[in-house]
Amino acid sequence: MSCLTKISAVITNVCTSVPAKGLCVKGWIFNRADITWTGGSGTPLVTAGANAADKKAYTITAVKHEMNAGADAVVADNLPGLFIHSVTIQPYERDEDAIKNIDNMSDIVIVLELEGGEKVADLYTEGKFIILGFENGLHKVAATWKALDNHSIPTYEFASREGEEEKYSRYVFWPADDTYAAAAAALVALESVPE
Repeated sequence: MSCLTKISAVITNVCTSVPAKGLCVKGWIFNRADITWTGGSGTPLVTAGANAADKKAYTITAVKHEMNAGADAVVADNLPGLFIHSVTIQPYERDEDAIKNIDNMSDIVIVLELEGGEKVADLYTEGKFIILGFENGLHKVAATWKALDNHSIPTYEFASREGEEEKYSRYVFWPADDTYAAAAAALVALESVPE
């Protein structure tokens, strides 16, 4: 018996929704315990987020190929379909606070904006913002820094832990207002501590 369901919609690749490679420059990192999401239960659609008291999102800025993200399926006969989420970041900062910050980071949720996407009447549609680590968080699985490699830029990888995989390959952040502007504004609002 499978926990997976049957196909329930057509899959259509059209010229107006050709994906683009990469991530946009800005992302949002949350301590998983500090954010409550609306949606995401039985569906990959998340429509809102609310910070806990005195908590906020922290932004990450990465240009070119300094950040990568994705998911890998966990395929097993004795498990439902699950996914390991992963995010790799390469921070430039070298000061004490920045090193402590990223070296101690764990159990996080990351929201990223995908490059490109489908536009309808010059507006992006659902699927532009993705959430990784939604249910069980992302935890540090690798970190490397070598003075003579990669221009001396460290590389950190955060991923789902074994046995704590996610139900979907990614979750979509898209408010009920159904606009790119509303989604972006909602994420920017989460950068502030709630009043």
